[in-house]
Amino acid sequence: MKRAAFLFAGLITATAAQAAEPVRIGITTILSGQYYDRGQSEQYGAQLALNKINESGGVLGRPVEIYYADNACNPDIGVLATRRLIEEEHVPVLIGALCTPVTHAIMPVIAAAKVPLVIATSAGQDFVDASGAGGNAYAFKTIPSEVDIARGLVRYLKSQNVKSVAIVAADDVFPQANAVATAKAAQDAGIAVAGEVKLDKSTTDLGAVLEKLKGGSPDQVVTILGPYTGAFFKAYEASGWKVPLTGRIDFPAALGAVSPQFRDSDALSSMTSVSVFTPLQQIPAIQDFVTAYRAHYGLVPTQRSFFVYEATLLVADAIRRAGSDQSAAIEQALKTTTMPSALGGTYAPDDHNHAHTPLQISAIRGGKPAVIATE
Repeated sequence: MKRAAFLFAGLITATAAQAAEPVRIGITTILSGQYYDRGQSEQYGAQLALNKINESGGVLGRPVEIYYADNACNPDIGVLATRRLIEEEHVPVLIGALCTPVTHAIMPVIAAAKVPLVIATSAGQDFVDASGAGGNAYAFKTIPSEVDIARGLVRYLKSQNVKSVAIVAADDVFPQANAVATAKAAQDAGIAVAGEVKLDKSTTDLGAVLEKLKGGSPDQVVTILGPYTGAFFKAYEASGWKVPLTGRIDFPAALGAVSPQFRDSDALSSMTSVSVFTPLQQIPAIQDFVTAYRAHYGLVPTQRSFFVYEATLLVADAIRRAGSDQSAAIEQALKTTTMPSALGGTYAPDDHNHAHTPLQISAIRGGKPAVIATE
């Protein structure tokens, strides 16, 4: 009889656990429109994290569930989507919003609702400046800003005894923010800026651009090219100029633009690029993530996938340490987190609720990209 009662009690406990109200995490991202694939890659990363969390027993003895809201990369839609997550789905914490204008638009919303937001993919330094000591106690930025990235690249260049750089960047918000940050970081480090060029729709002769850059005799050229990558690298091969290139380089686009002979020569062996995450990193935790991502989706993960993967783990860790899924408790737990990142270092925030994880310097080795240094 006692054994039957024990088994019955165990059955009730197991059933109750299975029926427990899930711990809710809200994610707003781009799930429609021309950039939907970017939001989808975030979903993929979040789902891998969710699998890991729930396979380990969930949080607070309860399963974790993610509630998504499509912001369509439209601030008005993003505000409504965020309010729905908070007011109708009652999520106590958010991750988002991928699209920078939407992230800006929802900052006042999360502050008014007192619901913490983990900014996992919007890179701007302005989010850092506005958060924590900047005024918005509920915004937490987990990836490096363009200022962090510029400083990391410049530290590497300084270590290579680079004395001067020229900077060429596409005329768009993201490349120009990076160009401005790079120029400032170089000057602060005592590296001369020998020239700056902005590429816009009127730029058709990339050979002339290279000649202009050549006039400053820089030790290296920092490139943030965006859609001009292919044309620039074709012109670079044709120019015969051997100045080393660095910056935020799309290696597949660059290698695809040049001839096989040029690609297989040593002409690009001095080229470097700075990034936050790359699937090339030979770190066990990174390779485990890459392997799992490929197994589930048949794709190589993007940096967005990884950023939201770790942001989801970070939020779950904060809820676990807080012992509560209430917004105020989660906010305090995020402020005190020391959760390690697979990139190295931890997500411990500074006074602006901003974490500082390492940066990767990649180069071409044996005709393929490889990580050569960490900054």
